Amino acid sequence: MSIRKDYIERLIEEFAAALARILKARREQRFTDARQLIQDTALSSLGMEYGALLLADPASTARLLGDPARVKVLARLVAEDGELLQQQGDASTASSRFQYALALYVEARSQGLPPDAEDTATLARLRSALGLDARG
Repeated sequence: MSIRKDYIERLIEEFAAALARILKARREQRFTDARQLIQDTALSSLGMEYGALLLADPASTARLLGDPARVKVLARLVAEDGELLQQQGDASTASSRFQYALALYVEARSQGLPPDAEDTATLARLRSALGLDARG
């Protein structure tokens, strides 16, 4: 139990640091850097290529990742990728990313991981971007 808890805590800490770098690059409009950071974070945090993780439907990807914390990490990366794409003017692909991220959050919750305050804010942004009401 302790090893699993340590793993999850380390994953969250590493992801938080990577997310800060992604947000900074996006804010500074360093889009190529932000995209590379998303890909690098998927590989380092989840052990798989970002593009490969998006090939299957969200439920299959969630099963592949196994742990709801890992599913949540991918959901946030996909949401950030959507924000990046939207900022670059690719509304269609951004919308697809938002839908995928929202579905991953649903999968994480179904695996027993309730959303925290940061997740709730991200979920609200995703629903708003997709034109959904609060219930989604």
